[in-house]
Amino acid sequence: MTPAPQSALKPAPKPAGRRRLRLPIAAVLVAGFGSLMLAAVASVLVLGLVSAGTNTFALLNDKADLALAGVEVRVRHQLDPAREMARFVAGLIERGELRAGDATAMGDTLRGALAGAPDVTGLAFIRPDLTGVQVGRLNGDLSVTAIDLQGESDVPPEVLDGPNRSAASWADPRWLKEAQNSFVTLYQPVRRDGRYLGQVAVGVSLGDLSRFLSVLYVEQGLNAFVLYDQTHVLAHPALVGRSFDFSNKLDGPPLPRIDQVDDPPLAALWTSGVPVQSLKKRVEARGVSVLGSDYMFLTRSMSGYGQQDWIIGIGYRDGEMGVEIRRLYITGAVGFAILLVSVGVALLVGRRISRQVALLAEAADRVRAFEFRAIAELPDSRLREMARAAAAFNAMVAGLRWFETYVPKALVLRLMRQRETEGGIASVQREVTVMFTDIRGFSRMAEHMAAADIATLLNEHFTLLAACIEAEGGTVDKFIGDSLMAFWGAPEAQEDHAARALRAAHAIHHAIRADNRRRVTAGQAPIHVGVGLHSGPVVVGNIGSDSRINYTIVGDTVNVAARIEELSAALQGDAEVIVLTSGVTVAKGKDAAPLVRQGGRSLRGRTGMTELWRLVPEDERKEVVKAVPPVLKPPLPAPAPSADADSTV
Repeated sequence: MTPAPQSALKPAPKPAGRRRLRLPIAAVLVAGFGSLMLAAVASVLVLGLVSAGTNTFALLNDKADLALAGVEVRVRHQLDPAREMARFVAGLIERGELRAGDATAMGDTLRGALAGAPDVTGLAFIRPDLTGVQVGRLNGDLSVTAIDLQGESDVPPEVLDGPNRSAASWADPRWLKEAQNSFVTLYQPVRRDGRYLGQVAVGVSLGDLSRFLSVLYVEQGLNAFVLYDQTHVLAHPALVGRSFDFSNKLDGPPLPRIDQVDDPPLAALWTSGVPVQSLKKRVEARGVSVLGSDYMFLTRSMSGYGQQDWIIGIGYRDGEMGVEIRRLYITGAVGFAILLVSVGVALLVGRRISRQVALLAEAADRVRAFEFRAIAELPDSRLREMARAAAAFNAMVAGLRWFETYVPKALVLRLMRQRETEGGIASVQREVTVMFTDIRGFSRMAEHMAAADIATLLNEHFTLLAACIEAEGGTVDKFIGDSLMAFWGAPEAQEDHAARALRAAHAIHHAIRADNRRRVTAGQAPIHVGVGLHSGPVVVGNIGSDSRINYTIVGDTVNVAARIEELSAALQGDAEVIVLTSGVTVAKGKDAAPLVRQGGRSLRGRTGMTELWRLVPEDERKEVVKAVPPVLKPPLPAPAPSADADSTV
């Protein structure tokens, strides 16, 4: 292996702190080149939109504040006197100034209280036994009548729940057949010394509420309304003078539906209304188009008059507001288009500049992966610094391509991974499988060949062998003349190193025979190759001096593999390829290749016998079997030979 500088083999420093944020250069360039343009266009756009939006929604803001506030105040002024009246009458009873059982005094008091409150339609006191007195306003007159709800089936739940309440409570709208109108009623419990005496009931006619709303905003052309929910109407100017009969209505409150009010835009409010931005959080704005006209509705909820919040609102023709909204949309669209164009121009300029940097980064990634042949030459640039960087990088890649021919790329990549994961590449003892190959009679062959032809032959031969070895994860350690040394099991640990080596040897056997057929067809002499394999412990790591280091293996296992390859020459005969392996490798290889036992053999420079096996494909097995009978199962590994030989070849 070609030596590597010591500094390159030191453990990489561990990154300190958290990982830094990496930004694409295109984004940085866009931010730099386009910041002024973006700021200018964005500021103009924002100012324009704010100005247009202020003009567009100024009327909406004013009407939401004034008109809706006026409607709510008017509705509360209509209903709040009922609360004050209930407190007044309840206070008289609680203080003992008015006896709950005195029907005559109760009637006179209720009549006087109702006469001073034109906003209230009816007033009553209901005792715990569901009897009492009531005063009603009918056709401008006040009438006093007795109440007897005993045995009635439609007693309001607020009446029955009076003993359990301490505060006043508004009831849902109810239909009063005698008045042919719907009412909302407030029930105020009355107690003296903790004893429940009954309830004061104050009713407000919804017809009266509609009459009050009819006089609002006449000059402004606004239409005020109060909705019980999105389906039913509590009060609306169009209900003045109209009568409904809800005596037999069983579904929903005794109120007209919005489609029964003579207001087509209101009827389409919740079905086809389009939400519109409003400047007030509590206000909901909706646009409605009916019969070729545009209308704007502003609504918000109002609580305090029952378990369900009411909806108060106003409606008016859109008119000039629609023009302003369209103008706002056009302004926003044009400004946004200008903004997109400016950012696009900045992005285009940034991409043009960053393209060269991206090519450089991509080429650098390929350098890190040792893919020197796949790196395209970086183009020139009009930017001086980029042109210098491209020229320097192209020169560096050209040098690395020469460097790649002297350094086993797969080994370097594995060493880099091991260095990152294990923190270093110190010398260790490892169980490996070693392979030696040799071309038979190469010296005699070289006598009749030119130097260039010899180099071509060796390059093609070693390329063929290296491909088979690296395909099985092996490492080509060195080339020694016409010989090759490789190993499995280092630098990465491989539990199946013996099986990998046997499969690689099998592939080499077929590759040599196929290459010989090509050589014969081309009129060249075939080559004969011997291969030796052995498995065992070795020392693997950086071996060498301070100025020259090789990553290699040493140990007796290397010597045994070399002696097995040397012995194969005596057994090869006329065979194009012979692969001999020790019994240790066969036992560890688990039938990874077709093998035939050769028996015990004596290796040069070693005492004792070494069990050898020969790799024999099916098409050659008959010739080998004639000489040596096969053994069905490989024997157990022989005891490790004594380390009396040199540790290197």
